[in-house]
Amino acid sequence: MNEIQIVGLKQIPLIKKGDDIAKIILEALKKNNLKLMNGDIFVIAQTIITKSNGRIRNLKEIIPSLRAIELHEKISSKAKNLGVPEKTPELIQLILDESKDILKVEHVLITETKHGFICANAGIDKSNIEGKENVGLLPSNPDEDAKNIRINLKSLTNKDVAIIISDSFGRPFRVGAVGVALGVSGIIPILDKRGKRDLFDYELHSTIIGHVDSLASAAQLVMGEADEGIPIVLIRGYDFELTENTSIKSLLREKKIDLFRVGTSENTKGILKNRRSYKFGFDSKNIDKKIIENCIELARWAPSAHNGQHWRYVILSKGSLRNRLIDKINEKLRFDLEKDGRVESFIRNKINKTRMNFLEAPFLILLCLDSKDLEKYPDEDRSQNEFILGIQSVSCSAIYLLIAFEVEKLAACWYCAPLFTKEIIKEVLKLPESYIPMAFFTVGYPLKPVKAPPRKNLNDIIFKLKE
Repeated sequence: MNEIQIVGLKQIPLIKKGDDIAKIILEALKKNNLKLMNGDIFVIAQTIITKSNGRIRNLKEIIPSLRAIELHEKISSKAKNLGVPEKTPELIQLILDESKDILKVEHVLITETKHGFICANAGIDKSNIEGKENVGLLPSNPDEDAKNIRINLKSLTNKDVAIIISDSFGRPFRVGAVGVALGVSGIIPILDKRGKRDLFDYELHSTIIGHVDSLASAAQLVMGEADEGIPIVLIRGYDFELTENTSIKSLLREKKIDLFRVGTSENTKGILKNRRSYKFGFDSKNIDKKIIENCIELARWAPSAHNGQHWRYVILSKGSLRNRLIDKINEKLRFDLEKDGRVESFIRNKINKTRMNFLEAPFLILLCLDSKDLEKYPDEDRSQNEFILGIQSVSCSAIYLLIAFEVEKLAACWYCAPLFTKEIIKEVLKLPESYIPMAFFTVGYPLKPVKAPPRKNLNDIIFKLKE
């Protein structure tokens, strides 16, 4: 018969620290007029595992760190704007304590827990926890908890069953929480169907089924999230192979093939290593100017001397103004090269090398240093040093901008041509007198990848002092 039963076990008592969950399951089966059978699967809400393990914390006993206080200030306004509850610095500190990495900071904190789960607020929850200031943490080792319950049931009944510790997580791109497995024992977390044949005899190449998550979600329909009071669900009739050594870790996607992690340390390393100067033609795909503005918004968070924020950006779309600017710049370049005694073929190649990129890039960004933000000194040495500080600040913003483009899958190249044509650029674009043109950035979607240039060895760039 091709069916399964999903039965919520009623009359489960309130769980206390040290309670034996296996004995509680057997007592609940008796109260519900059920007998344990080989092949039964029990899906157990993590809340009662948390309680039996004593993983309850009182927020009044938590001392928030400076980082927790800073994060509270950052997310509280976002929570207010959305009309959702604010998180206290004490709760944020607990989230930090239970997390391996903070992936996103919004009105919630999206974290990677110490187990490797990606979820909101490290899975810390107030629901179904007694005590106004108390919250429940995820079990430290859900696999171990599941294994102990399974072994204890086997010892008491000589029946072979499977255990799934479950919780409800939100999902990317979809509204609503669903049941997910946090720990397993007796059942493998995934079914690998690769190599099998479908109804039309096609070989499956990428089908991997997370069936323990499906079972957890099915049980969630009976458990509920409010006052149902059903933290243990029996699933009977599901065909699976009993397996001794299992771990939820096989269900966790490796970071290097996880397409949805943005801002993690691994992705940050990849962005920094993969960014290249792009000097080829661009795809004709249109770029929303708002994306460019968002990248510049990120660039303004770069460090700057005296917090002067000396950078100023000019966005040049395609059109007559950009064409006139590039023509004027190339006239100056030709004049300089002729004065240097260069032959016509050299001059022509030099001009054509960047001319089309400047003209055809979907956007050309001009970066300027605003000299009015530089501090004033009476002597030339300090004034010159202050100017260098301004250049360093502008360069930091340029790097932030290039990284922001990379995150948006845009290709870009940093050109220093404006350094040689400052007055021409200021005149054509009618820039303020205090603006000093420093760099151009061509930006667009790439047509082809760029090969990584060789890098110097680490030992070649770290100077070791002699003690």
